Amino acid sequence: MMMRRPTPPAATTPLSEADQPPQRRSRRRRRRRIVVALLAVIVVAVLGIAGTAVALVLRVSDNLATNAVSRPGDDTGAQTIPSWDGPVNLLIMGSDGRDGLTSGQYGDDDVEGDRSDTLMLLHVNAAHTDATLVSIPRDTMLPRPSCTNASGTTYHATDTTQVNSTFDIGPYCTLDTIRAYTGLDIDNFVVVNFDGFIDITNAIGGVDVCLAENVDDSDSGLHLAAGRHTIQGDEALAFVRTRYGIGDGSDLGRIRTQQTYLSALARKVKSAQTLTNPVALFGLADAAGRTLKVDKALSRPEALVGLAGTLASVSLDRMVLLQLPVRAYDPDPNRVEPVPEEARQLFAALREDRPVLLSSGPASSETGSDSPATEEESTAPASGAPQVTLPPDVKGQTADRNTCAGG
Repeated sequence: MMMRRPTPPAATTPLSEADQPPQRRSRRRRRRRIVVALLAVIVVAVLGIAGTAVALVLRVSDNLATNAVSRPGDDTGAQTIPSWDGPVNLLIMGSDGRDGLTSGQYGDDDVEGDRSDTLMLLHVNAAHTDATLVSIPRDTMLPRPSCTNASGTTYHATDTTQVNSTFDIGPYCTLDTIRAYTGLDIDNFVVVNFDGFIDITNAIGGVDVCLAENVDDSDSGLHLAAGRHTIQGDEALAFVRTRYGIGDGSDLGRIRTQQTYLSALARKVKSAQTLTNPVALFGLADAAGRTLKVDKALSRPEALVGLAGTLASVSLDRMVLLQLPVRAYDPDPNRVEPVPEEARQLFAALREDRPVLLSSGPASSETGSDSPATEEESTAPASGAPQVTLPPDVKGQTADRNTCAGG
């Protein structure tokens, strides 16, 4: 389903501070947000694949400790370090906060604080052979449990809220909301900002992408001819920001563009030119440590090393990138809600730790694959657990598929 960019409702006075999250921002400001959280997964994967990069892990950990976030009300700061022995669930969030950043020119400089517009759920199976990254559209309506913000204000549970509003209360509220909805044990999160995206893509020397048509988008600043390009820095940022240059201008269309970019990024990071380049690895680690926010447990060196190890053995054809299946939300067609049966099937498979198989093709036009295997060969179960074939309406691709955005 392609949903047009929603027009925010007029600001209203909340019933009470305890019952209402902060108000939504303007359409112009929301249009300038970006999803960059997906890069955190790749950074951690690189450190695990490198194996000997202990110094890099320690450097990242030292930097992350400064930005680690405690759960509101936890005065002890004590956190249980994950064992990573079984299935792994990690929530990945993007933030457009600009305080202290060099990327203030991206969006409105007068916007204060952090906002989120898309989040992703990463699941790695217990055998650490399969990974599923689920993009959850920012306008998805979900129930929210009771949440407390960093200042101690409690927001009562609500039957329905726009999922990205939970980040206004705090990342732990977003984590608790997704945990309650999916039924998955999610205890850890990563938040990435604008500069993180720029620094990480620059550190690996850019990413190779393909466009099915010319793009001339003044909103995002992306101006590229159809064909293949290596992009980094501002241009890479514009690529994942663009809404009207590629696709139909909807958030759902932008998710597909981002999946194309993430797949290309994963191929670049997994390639020898990155893994055997100490300069690239050091820059990647440094960029990650300076710009990521994590929960307290992930700021410990042993936690990072363990998380990296769960991703190191996942091959590109076993990385499935998909979008939560959604449909128009009846009370407001500019919002979306999960398709009940398809969402149930997806999250049941993840709870049961079963690999998922897409029955639909890539969302963008395919221009080849970095793997010679056929679709049947590349999606054969690697863990021994029976796989689940998702319904055709569940869209996505595997990271080994080389696709063109906008096809």
